[in-house]
Amino acid sequence: MRYRLVVLVCVMMWSTSSYAQFWFGPKFGGQLITPQYEHKAHADSFNTSSKINWHAGVAFDYSTKSNFEVHTELVYMRVNNRSVSTSKYETPIDDGGLGGQVVDSKTVNHYLSAPLMARLVFLKDRNIQLMAQMGPRLSYWLGGTGTLSTDELESFGEDQIDYQVKFMDLTEEELEEINEPGTFIISKPNRLQYALDFGFGMIIEPSPMSRIILDVKYSFGHSFLAFNEGNKMSDALLYQEDTEYRTNMLVLSAAYMFGYDSRLSKKGKSTSKVKTKRK
Repeated sequence: MRYRLVVLVCVMMWSTSSYAQFWFGPKFGGQLITPQYEHKAHADSFNTSSKINWHAGVAFDYSTKSNFEVHTELVYMRVNNRSVSTSKYETPIDDGGLGGQVVDSKTVNHYLSAPLMARLVFLKDRNIQLMAQMGPRLSYWLGGTGTLSTDELESFGEDQIDYQVKFMDLTEEELEEINEPGTFIISKPNRLQYALDFGFGMIIEPSPMSRIILDVKYSFGHSFLAFNEGNKMSDALLYQEDTEYRTNMLVLSAAYMFGYDSRLSKKGKSTSKVKTKRK
């Protein structure tokens, strides 16, 4: 599906290039983040609440005389997660569980995110327009930090541990031997993550060469953060962080964009050539 969308966007841009207008400008907003865990045992044993964070970057639009546009952006995005074990959490340690201990795990991950949206604009000739858009989103995982509190740590006189995510390509033997305090080692990360976005919004054009865009999108995550095999947090002792989850987001954004009209640029060049010939 994503390949067909890219082909459709390219054909549309080629067929309407003579009437193209480009827009660019800053964009910022917030997102409500909901992780979706793969393993039912995690959902049964932990309360995972939705979290709010922010994003900011640069947006680009390609508009034509028709009702179709292409939108993309490059934004820095913070994605946080928190899992707190329930009072009913009872799993034998021999099966990889926590033996009933209380766990409070908080993480903040950092991304560069770039959606590519095909957009349908309604009320095209008005100062205030409506739009619907859909397309894939690619996000690159830059890194992250976290805080972990458990009963086990308290028994050793530790209130909590703070750690940084570190990507390392290690074998099982190397992973067992390595000991890096304050580090969560991930050897099988999905650093390039895929999602599918769709949403609605409003375009306000106060002048022919400026526009304000307000939009809301829902992003369905399709990639795990990482695979659980090959992860190690030395300070956590028995606890193992579950990284096999997808991230869904409700994204609200605002952008102020400046226009560049290719027709005006070509017209100026043509006039310049005529004047030269007359001389």
